[in-house]
Amino acid sequence: MAQRTRTRKAISIILGLALVGTGLFGFGYMQFHVVEPISIKFWLIPTTIFAAAVAILWDDFKNP
Repeated sequence: MAQRTRTRKAISIILGLALVGTGLFGFGYMQFHVVEPISIKFWLIPTTIFAAAVAILWDDFKNP
């Protein structure tokens, strides 16, 4: 893989951290503020966002 520029890597890390925060916020909101039972398809939204964020950050920190 080609060497990434520092600017591109910084943007990617910021995006990854923002997505981690969004995924955790969505999970926490559904866990603590929703009273009715939630369908599994709605649980997949924050889980997928969080998983994408972890994949982005993993790639950033794994590759120099």
